Amino acid sequence: MLNKDDVIPLYVQLKRLLRSQILNGEFKEMDLLPSETQLMKQYQITRTTIRKAIAELKQEGLVQQVHGKGTYVRLRETKDTVWNFQGFSDLAHLQNQKPITKVLEKETYQKDGSSFLKLVRLRGLQSDNITTWMTIDTSHLPLNRFPDLDTYDFSNTSLYKLLRETYNTYPHHANLNIEPILGTPLMYDRLELEEKKPLLRSFGVVSTESNIEIEHLEIIYSPHFKFKFSQYINY
Repeated sequence: MLNKDDVIPLYVQLKRLLRSQILNGEFKEMDLLPSETQLMKQYQITRTTIRKAIAELKQEGLVQQVHGKGTYVRLRETKDTVWNFQGFSDLAHLQNQKPITKVLEKETYQKDGSSFLKLVRLRGLQSDNITTWMTIDTSHLPLNRFPDLDTYDFSNTSLYKLLRETYNTYPHHANLNIEPILGTPLMYDRLELEEKKPLLRSFGVVSTESNIEIEHLEIIYSPHFKFKFSQYINY
């Protein structure tokens, strides 16, 4: 359900919900999404909210609108985007799992006369008191935009939730490059991997809807992390 008391705009909540349903296979390729009237009745939201959510799904390449018929699931080329990239805590909650974070490094540094926070976190999911480590995240954030960000304890605080609620800044999209790597012994140790399996590394920039860069990010993914890609084949 949508939470009208949440600081996250309703259209973003609806977009995330529909996107999750598409990527989880609840709506399959060429399935018709519920109509605006159905969504208005189901979630008690306005037509404007629905149209903004659908417009973003269309921009992401997940749906196609057909005049007089409705909105269909129509996956097209992902280009540089991993569709299930989002804040780790948000992703865990969507999957009804508990996110676990260990802060491995937190320090401030100077670059080109500006102050930045470097934050390295080990992220995992907990079930039945067993933690499966999923990623090693390294974030670089400008302290001139986020003053006092370095004073927070990120072992129990969601970075993106903090940016939204305290700094009124909404991470909107990520432009990421992805490559396979052979991990270092330290990476395998942190992720508690016995076998030296290949890992994936993504790196790039997270921006707001108005394309203001707010985070430089590197993520090392454990083999436990599951991706969902989509590809539209031209014919």
